[in-house]
Amino acid sequence: MLDTSTETLDRLRGVGDPVVDDLVAEHLTSHGPESLEHLLRDLFRMQRLPAGEPWVLRYLAALPRNNLVEPEVIARGQRLFGLYGPEVLMILGSYSLHLAYAAGHGVQAVYRSRRLKDDPIRRLCDTAQMVINVMQPGGLAEGRIGWLATRKVRLIHALIRHRLLSDTSNPWLEEWGVPINQEDQAGTLLTFSIATLDGLRKMGVKVSSADAAAYIQAWSAVGRLLGVEASLLPSSEEGAMFLARRISQRHVRSTPEGRHLAEQLLSSVQTLYPVPGYAVSLTHFFLQDAVFGDGVAAALDIPKPNWTKWLVAARARQKRVALRASRWVPGARRRRSWIARHFAQRLILFLRPDAQTPFEVPPAFKRCWGLEEHSLT
Repeated sequence: MLDTSTETLDRLRGVGDPVVDDLVAEHLTSHGPESLEHLLRDLFRMQRLPAGEPWVLRYLAALPRNNLVEPEVIARGQRLFGLYGPEVLMILGSYSLHLAYAAGHGVQAVYRSRRLKDDPIRRLCDTAQMVINVMQPGGLAEGRIGWLATRKVRLIHALIRHRLLSDTSNPWLEEWGVPINQEDQAGTLLTFSIATLDGLRKMGVKVSSADAAAYIQAWSAVGRLLGVEASLLPSSEEGAMFLARRISQRHVRSTPEGRHLAEQLLSSVQTLYPVPGYAVSLTHFFLQDAVFGDGVAAALDIPKPNWTKWLVAARARQKRVALRASRWVPGARRRRSWIARHFAQRLILFLRPDAQTPFEVPPAFKRCWGLEEHSLT
């Protein structure tokens, strides 16, 4: 059951991931503080945890078992992603990450994580791969690719948390709460779940209440694997919307760090679109009447859109008309969003900063999304 009281949310800002935080502290004590950077470098370089390493085995053994609740519901949510994956990835780059950057305290951890700040498209690439991994059919079952992805992310979070709290040259402020705390993680999950549903509907996709609830529950299952407390994991669309509004009321504000990251993200994402200015217009389109409130674009100082705002609106209307018409045609397949497919293709083929970790997209997703092995340009 959700608990969104001020007392609870304030308390959870002081909680990271006690089990993993203790393991990291123990490891660094025995191997030296310099091992932290080595661990982070290795984890970022690898797609999966190096399962044969003794310290990885100890880490995995220390985590509590998380049996999937209602796996058939989770599978339904994953099928929704499989159908609209390119649109979801586009929403990620033009909606979800901007919501995270508008969280005045939570954004501090992202900004101070040098790898994310210095490589502006890095977080989009890494996050897109994580989303693809956890949303694969059966991916959250123990030992499968999504399950392993959550274990890797959870460990990275603990290492970054330790680094930020130990950085005496750039002290972490107590008023921000613990880095990557429980409330901030819950807010991030909502940008992947309820914000994605909002974005799909704005693009003209008709998402049933049952599919929406399944998608919310699939992401709550991801949250459990990441160590987020059950009281912050909604099981319904209504609960997710309420929690999103609650967190946004507490934390959406303008900060130099948020504005800087948003500016970098817009500049980088624009390289994935064929029309100049499209990234700004699409971001404004998604942030209007957003589930996190109407103040996000202003908080991030998103530039005014150019003429492409009319193109974005026209394509959304076109998609809505096409989807309505397809319901009257027996056997009609959904009309793919060309711009979303183009975005996904360019993102997946993007030369990632380390040039060693190509995107892994299941063949079934590639076929469904109409992606090719070669560039669209």
